[in-house]
Amino acid sequence: MLLSLLLGFVTGAALLGGLGWWQHRRTRRALAQLAEQVRRLSLAAPSLRLPSTSAPAETGQLIGSLNELLARHQAATDDQRRLLVQAAHKLRTPLTSITGQIEVTLIKARSVEQHEQTWRSVLQDVTRFNQLADDLLLLAQLPGSRLVAQPVALDEVIYQAISVLKARRPAYEMQLDFASPLAELPGPLTVPGDADLLTRALVHLLDNAGKFSPDQRGLVTLSTDGAAALLLIQDYGLGIPPAELPRVSELFFQGENARQRPGHGLGLTVAQRIVELHGGHLRIESDDAGTVVTVRLPLR
Repeated sequence: MLLSLLLGFVTGAALLGGLGWWQHRRTRRALAQLAEQVRRLSLAAPSLRLPSTSAPAETGQLIGSLNELLARHQAATDDQRRLLVQAAHKLRTPLTSITGQIEVTLIKARSVEQHEQTWRSVLQDVTRFNQLADDLLLLAQLPGSRLVAQPVALDEVIYQAISVLKARRPAYEMQLDFASPLAELPGPLTVPGDADLLTRALVHLLDNAGKFSPDQRGLVTLSTDGAAALLLIQDYGLGIPPAELPRVSELFFQGENARQRPGHGLGLTVAQRIVELHGGHLRIESDDAGTVVTVRLPLR
């Protein structure tokens, strides 16, 4: 009896060992096949995916994860390609304008006043060109940026943004309002973040407020809901058509009301990505009385 039990135990152990060995070989073979399929993939064809219909259960989940990674890579590649094409068109416009003005000026002799007029116009185009290049560079850097957060006083950011905008657009008038809850705070309302980036985002939002208001004025209101700081930027323009509202933060998107005004369709995109880098949220509401952009930044 004891011998029979011993033989049964040895036989069972041998069967389990053989099954484990067979399973190990099967898994290694499946992984080797998967590695070969990955090597055959080409970055030149980002739409390719790994076949999963006949994949063993041991590698099926891995293949699914790799295909998700490939899909994200394809989306990023498509975004980069679209950005390059659109940026090329946007950069060509000021360059074409500059070239045309210089060529026309050189056709015949001009007076000093005519030369000054031409160069002032060229300077405006160069300024817009530099602003576009700066925004494109920032957009390229933000996705991989890691925020080094420092306490940022939002009232100082607002004053700085208004000062920058005033130097750029002297005719614009921005009013600042502090909501009543701020009077109860022992000091300035601060958020963790990067003061320069937040200033840059606010400059874009204030620029839009002045641009789309008939009298080129806007209102900035600073408040808090206890958990977050709230910045409301309001203009008094015609508003954004409902059909365009979901698209206003897209790269280079310019609605019907924006095409006759200076700009490149990057301001809201830059502002939104800076706010998101700070863990915040940007919301846009609009009707025929104007547009309100609400920036919510967590206090901690």
